[in-house]
Amino acid sequence: MSASSKLTLPMPRLGETMDEGTIAEWLVQPGQSFMRGDPLLEVETDKTMVEYPALGGGTFVEALVSVGDVVAVGTPIAVIETTDVWDGPDDASPPETGPTAPEPVADTVPTPAQAGTTTRKRATPLARRLAQQSAIDLETVNGTGRRGRIEASDVRSLMSPGAMPKRVTRPVSMNAAVFLVHGFAGLGSNWAALRAMLQRGGAKTHAPDLPGHGRNATEAEDVMTLIDWLSAALADQPEPVHLVGHSLGAHVAAKAAQRDPSRVTHLTLIAPAGCGLDINGAFLSGMASAPGVGELSHLMRLLGRKARQLDDAALTAMAQDLRGKRIAALSNAVARDDVQSVDTLSALDDLGHSVGVTAIFGLEDRIIPKEHVFQMPPSVACHMVDAGHMPHWDATEQVAAIIAET
Repeated sequence: MSASSKLTLPMPRLGETMDEGTIAEWLVQPGQSFMRGDPLLEVETDKTMVEYPALGGGTFVEALVSVGDVVAVGTPIAVIETTDVWDGPDDASPPETGPTAPEPVADTVPTPAQAGTTTRKRATPLARRLAQQSAIDLETVNGTGRRGRIEASDVRSLMSPGAMPKRVTRPVSMNAAVFLVHGFAGLGSNWAALRAMLQRGGAKTHAPDLPGHGRNATEAEDVMTLIDWLSAALADQPEPVHLVGHSLGAHVAAKAAQRDPSRVTHLTLIAPAGCGLDINGAFLSGMASAPGVGELSHLMRLLGRKARQLDDAALTAMAQDLRGKRIAALSNAVARDDVQSVDTLSALDDLGHSVGVTAIFGLEDRIIPKEHVFQMPPSVACHMVDAGHMPHWDATEQVAAIIAET
């Protein structure tokens, strides 16, 4: 009998033009055995939903990425234990030997699509989004897809006509890649749902962690550090980008665009900081004070519909990530009590018409008042959406449509 060994599986290339895919659903769990040909997971590409079949028998050890993650081809996604010799994929790694096992590549802070996935019914990502937007319990839906999977049409059949959300009805058509900048206490993975939607339409996207956040080892004691870092990152891009920033990230994006407008084809600001005097200072100080799970649950309720759905596992992971207080000094630099210390409007005035600017505000934003929309320069195209402080979570399809229109 052959000795059992561990094997790290990479994200497969499921088409000639595929560079990355979205983890739609894991079909096996740690400790579960499988046979050759059994589907291990579902991957959503820009063209279709496909299953990744086992190329041999074995036992599933660990998932290295989570549902909703946008993963580049060749990136490690899972560890299995097997006695078989797998005849592909070509870029699968050799058996692990002790301490050389790969580090997990999943982000620390789960996105809404990642939370609570172990016992839920099988459904496509779009079906889940429609169910969440319409408050439909997927446990009550009968799936008509393969092996009982719930399809978007199954959810739409239960929706009232007035509850139908806006959808992207045409593909994204942009010459530039989309560079996404998260906000205070966020991560690049917070953009997963929007990235997946943009990529399905053919757009290239990039969403790094800012200094002081996530895996970015650069510390950030002031906002200028973020602006300097982003300016350097944009200079490294092969072509000018469509720059998208959220909250504090919107301020950072605007200041970076002001420094070198030639690096930006368009600027989209989502719930932007620095466009008015007042802000919810309690939220900033709460996130910067290494909050526990209980405090985080209250803080997430301030962000909007999707954020308040994060379960204890997601909140625990977030609390662990914030425990180091890396963003405490940054919080003090952004606001004093309920007064903002950053000014985005001056950058927008300076940009004038040299770079097209779009701004998106949430009607239910409890962090930055929606009334700041009235402070925007006349050259900025403004949109109000039914969302909290995270429109790219609460109204993903609408935000994607707005970006597509630019």
